[in-house]
Amino acid sequence: MGVSAWFFLRPRPGELRPLAQRAAQTFISDGGRLPADAEGFVRYAEVIVSLEDRQAVEVLRVGFFQYRALADGTVDREYVREIMATVPEAAFGWLELSKPPPGVIGAEHKFAKRRLDHLSQWKPTQDDLSKLRDLVNRKAGREIM
Repeated sequence: MGVSAWFFLRPRPGELRPLAQRAAQTFISDGGRLPADAEGFVRYAEVIVSLEDRQAVEVLRVGFFQYRALADGTVDREYVREIMATVPEAAFGWLELSKPPPGVIGAEHKFAKRRLDHLSQWKPTQDDLSKLRDLVNRKAGREIM
């Protein structure tokens, strides 16, 4: 039993194509280049699958992630810093160091979580989901999604 991550690039709505894991990792952390969509984002789907005898048998998780890209196709590091600055409040903001005034509900962490989701994730269309399902099932050689 094992786990694998499959990546699919979304250059425009309803269009997905396989993306090598190494290409995704290089783009995010090592200055690699990927084509941005019309809005200036590199959007991709990450599909985590469970493997048995090196065959995909189940989809464990699907995520839809985005990064802003510069004109040369590299990741916009300022955008990544903005995402990283939001993470602590989204993850740990519910830990109150001081009590809010009476009648005030501390919800800053909920707003931070929503902001983090807006910065780092994209919402797939029905066409995107249909195309992703086809690509995943084709790659698995069976219907798993």
